[in-house]
Amino acid sequence: MVVFPKENISLHIFEDRYKKMISNCISSKSEFGIILKNNNIISNIGCTVMVDKLLKTYSTGELDVTLNGIERFKILDKFKQDDLLFANISKIDEAYDLVDKNSFSMILDKYLKLLLSFNIKHDIHNEMNKNISFDFTKSVIIPSLIKQEFLELSNESERIDFIDIFLDSVINNSDSNNLFDQSKNLYN
Repeated sequence: MVVFPKENISLHIFEDRYKKMISNCISSKSEFGIILKNNNIISNIGCTVMVDKLLKTYSTGELDVTLNGIERFKILDKFKQDDLLFANISKIDEAYDLVDKNSFSMILDKYLKLLLSFNIKHDIHNEMNKNISFDFTKSVIIPSLIKQEFLELSNESERIDFIDIFLDSVINNSDSNNLFDQSKNLYN
């Protein structure tokens, strides 16, 4: 699983080791980290999260929770204890304020025009309130490996460039409107 800063996710916790960890995090109001493990390879960049809400507790001790992504981190070293992976980390300073505001505004405009060209007008005011790169990923289903690639980009400027290139590729794809119409017809 990959989580971004400012992302909200819901989880059902059923493994004993995670039930204990989540319960401890709830009682101490502490963060924990989520990192991608793919084919037994553990990524070095992850995101800290905090339990936002305990939605349900089951008689088995299982939990339904919502989590909020807080900030990216880099693993310095890791070790196992009680079947859990622990790590010494370094939190990553995003320096969001160093991103050129004009560039960000141009990308936001491009994004909004794309939504409108696909006649996507739901909650458009919410779409206009994007402030950082991770805001563009909300409510978008992204495969874990691509999410991890985005999470591992060095800084906010690189992520903004990534979004710009992606938007250009969608806009420049002459079949994108036909593709949208075809997919829309599948759901009607």
